[in-house]
Amino acid sequence: MSCETQKKQDSPVLARVNNKTLTLKNLSANKTINKKHIPSLVSNWIDNTILLNKAKEKDFDKDSLLIKKRDVFFKDLVIASFLKQNLDSNIIISKENILAYYKENKMSFIRSADEAFIEHYLTNKISLSKTIKEKLVTNENKKNKTPIINYLIESKIIKKDRIDPVFKKIFETNESVVGPIKTKKGYHLFKIIKKYEKGSYRGLDIVYDEIYQRLYKKEEREKSLLYLDSIKNQFEIYINPKYQ
Repeated sequence: MSCETQKKQDSPVLARVNNKTLTLKNLSANKTINKKHIPSLVSNWIDNTILLNKAKEKDFDKDSLLIKKRDVFFKDLVIASFLKQNLDSNIIISKENILAYYKENKMSFIRSADEAFIEHYLTNKISLSKTIKEKLVTNENKKNKTPIINYLIESKIIKKDRIDPVFKKIFETNESVVGPIKTKKGYHLFKIIKKYEKGSYRGLDIVYDEIYQRLYKKEEREKSLLYLDSIKNQFEIYINPKYQ
C-alpha cells in the first residue's frame, strides 16, 4: 500500500506512523474498498510500515541479494505487462471454445471429495449470531438496524477433505444453517446453499472461469512465442556453439 509524507492531504487520514501517512485515497489505489475491511487493511499497513522501518535500520534495503531479486522481479513484471498490452486484444476466448473444452475434458471436472457451497457469517456476539441464524433459517434478510449481509465474510465452495475444523460440522448435518460455532475469532454461522457428492461432475457454470483462464493462458503462451519469433530478426543474436 502506498503512503505519502509531508504532503497536503485531499483525502481522510486513516493512520500515521512517524512521518508516514495513510489516506483513504492511498488505500483504495484505483480499486473499491469495502468499508468493513478498512480496519484490517489499516492494521496491516501499520504493521508493514513498522517492520519496513526496522528493516531499513538494519540496511536490509541495501542488501545486494535482495536488490538483485527486486530487479529480476521488476524485469519480469515489465515483460509481462508489455506482452499483455500487445497480445490481449488478439486473444479471444468464446463461449463455444469454453463449452467444447468442457465436453472434451469433462473427466477432469469430477469431484474428488464431497463439496458444499456455503455462505460464511461471523460476529463477536452470541446474541447477534442467534438473531442472524433465525433470519437465515427463515430466509429473512430485510433491511433493518442490523442487516445480516453486513456479517457475510465469504461465499465459497469448500471440500470435505481440505477444510479447517470449524467447517467440519457442515458435512455432518442435514440442516440448512450450521452454527453458531465459537472460535477465537468469534461466532461462525454457515448457510448451506448446496451440497455435492464425491464423484459428481462440477457444472459448467462452476468451472466456467477456470476453463477461461486455462484457455487464455494456452493462447497467451502460443501467441507470445509467435510474437517473439516475429521480432527476433530485429536484434543481433549470438549463441556460443559450445552451449547450443
